[in-house]
Order: sequence, then structure tokens, then C-alpha cells
Amino acid sequence: MYEEGRGWKAGAYRTHTPEESERIAALKRARIKRHAYFLGSPYIRMDYAKQFPKEPLPSLWFFDKAVRNAELQTHEPRKRTKGLDIVKRLRFPIKSIVTLGRIQQAADFIGKKYIAGQSEPVNIFSTSYYQWLELYQIWRVFAETAECAIERLTGLWTKAPVADVMRIDNGMSFRGTGSAEAHVGRFLKFLLNIGVTPLFSSPYKSYTNPHIEGHNRTFTEKLWSAHHFTAREQIDEECAKFNAESREYYEFTFKERLAQRSLRYLNPHAPVNADTLRSTKGKKICFIRFVERWKEEQRESGIVVLNRFITVPEPYTNQYVFAKLNLETATLHVASEHDGVSAEIIRQPFPYTL
Repeated sequence: MYEEGRGWKAGAYRTHTPEESERIAALKRARIKRHAYFLGSPYIRMDYAKQFPKEPLPSLWFFDKAVRNAELQTHEPRKRTKGLDIVKRLRFPIKSIVTLGRIQQAADFIGKKYIAGQSEPVNIFSTSYYQWLELYQIWRVFAETAECAIERLTGLWTKAPVADVMRIDNGMSFRGTGSAEAHVGRFLKFLLNIGVTPLFSSPYKSYTNPHIEGHNRTFTEKLWSAHHFTAREQIDEECAKFNAESREYYEFTFKERLAQRSLRYLNPHAPVNADTLRSTKGKKICFIRFVERWKEEQRESGIVVLNRFITVPEPYTNQYVFAKLNLETATLHVASEHDGVSAEIIRQPFPYTL
């Protein structure tokens, strides 16, 4: 310890220098000054590596410390105890989700926004990689429709890798129907035709899709609330700036991963068919569901999958389950996960329409 004379001088850095700390503070101030959307230590560390390419790159821990010492923190760190409690107490199927595929992505329509003096709403589509890669992208779109989502993802996946899993909410644009039972809509066919597994989050449980929800919060707080828009073109300009900042970090941080030949990209000259499902072989749609009692079903315990009620044994009430629809066999599999071990509790026929 320092008091025993065996440590380092109080207030001094063991492996880093005051000069490095000053550099970090200057880079953070520069991002703040130019009103950058991404101000966290990973982005400051990227700036440092680019500006001082021949210098040793300090640890991320040191970046956090230097920013705190310079009193340049831009937000208070969020506690995540709620999410951890849900995983443990409500048997959230985290391992079943993680092992679905290497590259996982989320997509959503951000709630409608309005420009002062205009009655027509502004629609925003957002998407983010949240496993193996990290990239956030947002666009203003014509409407909250499957067609608009397909158009944006098609354009993105010609330049960024096609995901293995797409996490979405239960909105009609993604599900494909308002009331029809067990129908596979256009957006799902689009994903399935290019080998992407759709993963539906639990209805009315936004924390089951935390990556896109956090991204939407970032858009609202940093972009929408920070500007006074008078024209849609201004929104497009800010979205483009946001996207460029995110892509810069993505290309820098994941350069080695992006060089892998195993990654898949869409051919910009070969549009993907969303009208028909080319094949059901090996295709599946997955669902995170919370088991509860339903008044509409004489208070039976169960879940809803593509508008169809599925009875689940009562002991599983008030916990999460992982449901998988095997399109090749038209069979629904429902599993309960505990301590990373998944056990099938239901297997039943599930006829559907396309």
C-alpha cells in the first residue's frame, strides 16, 4: 500500500501520464463543441487512436477516469439492476436468444413526431446491430409500413452484413396483419427469404427489446429534442449526421470482423421477394413471451403467437418462455429456460397461412 511505501505516489497514474489525460479531455471537449451525437469513452478512444496513431492507446477504463477528472461527463451512468433481476427472477430466455445467431440486429419505428405548424406526422425508422457488431442507423420514412422497413434494410444490407437474427416488436407492420390468425406477412417473408430469423419481443414489455428502445431514446433526447425543426429536409440532414458518426465508429472498431469472407451482403441489383416464401426448409420464427392468465380465454394461462392463443401449463404463469415456430413442419415449440438450460414444455401443430 502507499502508506507502507511500496506503491505509487498519491495522485499519480501507474501506467498513464497527465499528458494522455489532457489529450482525452481535449478530444471530449471537441466532440461536445461540434455537437456530436456520440460522446462516450469508446468514441473518444477512437478519436485518440486516429489522432495519435503511433502512441500507445490507453485503456477504456482510463478514458472514463480522465473524463470524470475533467468533469466532462455528459450523462449519469444508468443502473441495470432491473434487467438483471428480470433475467434471474422471471426466467428470461437470454441464452436461447444469444445462441440464435452470431449477428443480431433490432429494428423499430420510433413514435410519430410532429413539426410545429404541420399536421402530417413524421415517421422515423431505426435499426441497430447489438450482437457481434455495433451500428445505429435512423431514417425518415414515408409511413410505418413493411414496405418502408424493407426498403431501408435492403439498402443497408448492400453495404453492411445481413444479420442472422432480427429483433422486432409486435406491431402490425412487422407482424403483417391486424387480426388474422397465424399469418406470415410480407416483412417476415422478406427476412426469411434472405436467411434472417425473426425474433419478436414480448408485447407491452419494452425492456425485452432494450437495444432498440435505448436507441430510440437517444434519437428523441439528442436529435429530436435538441433541435427546432421547421422542414423535413432538416430532419434528414441530422439523421445523416447521426448515421455517419455511428458508421465511423463501426468501421473503425470492427474493421477485422468486417473483413471476414463469411459475411453476407445483398446484391443491390437483385431485389428480394417479399410476396412469397421461396422455401420453408430450415426456416423459423421466434418469440419471447410472458405467460399470464387471459380473461378472453376464461382466465387460462397462456401466450399469444401470431394472434393465436396457446395454452401453457399454469405453473409457468408469470414467467418468460421462448417459442419457436418451425415453418417446415408447421410445429410450435415452447421452452422454459432456467440457469441457461432450456427445457421444452410444449410441442404442438401450428398450421399457418402465407
